[in-house]
Amino acid sequence: MKKLIILTLFLSIISCKGQEKEKNRIKAEELVKQANELFMKSKLEEQTKLDSCITLINEAIKIDENYFNAYYTKSTFLTLKKDIRESIKNNEKMIQLRPDQPLWKIQRGLFFDIDGNTIEAEKNYAIGIKEYENLFKKTEFKNDFNLRMEYVSGLEAKGDIKKAEKELENINLDFPNNEILKVYKAEYKFKTKEQIIEAWNRGKDN
Repeated sequence: MKKLIILTLFLSIISCKGQEKEKNRIKAEELVKQANELFMKSKLEEQTKLDSCITLINEAIKIDENYFNAYYTKSTFLTLKKDIRESIKNNEKMIQLRPDQPLWKIQRGLFFDIDGNTIEAEKNYAIGIKEYENLFKKTEFKNDFNLRMEYVSGLEAKGDIKKAEKELENINLDFPNNEILKVYKAEYKFKTKEQIIEAWNRGKDN
């Protein structure tokens, strides 16, 4: 009987913790939604609006520190604010929450490049590119269009334009009827690392 009571209490504690996590996630989601709506609809001055959005996102993170979408959304606001130091800090948590997604290592490399830390930049690019290439050795990822396009962007960010162009042609051979790829090839031109950093500084991508 004592063992049954202990087990029941244990299961009750686990259940309560699960419910609390779910409530926190819902609250965090609502705050992120509010931040996005504020950004889209508010007529506040741009920097004031961005600060207000980030404040809402920070509240969401306090409630649920493992809510990836909060950090993802914050990354967009920090980029618009051109806050590179906070972008680097925010990116670190994104990597912790999504360690198997090499995209965030590439992003980290780019942030370090923008910040002038080329050593850390190259280190993170190398890690991200290697992780993509390891994923492509697995059958289930060989024909993942989105992942391969991420890889192209990673090569571009690293500054390996020739390899990016070659990979894009390989993707074109494997996905000849992909409409997204057709638009991409028709409208997008690869940028050098210097052009990418310049676009960050201007706040524009053209």
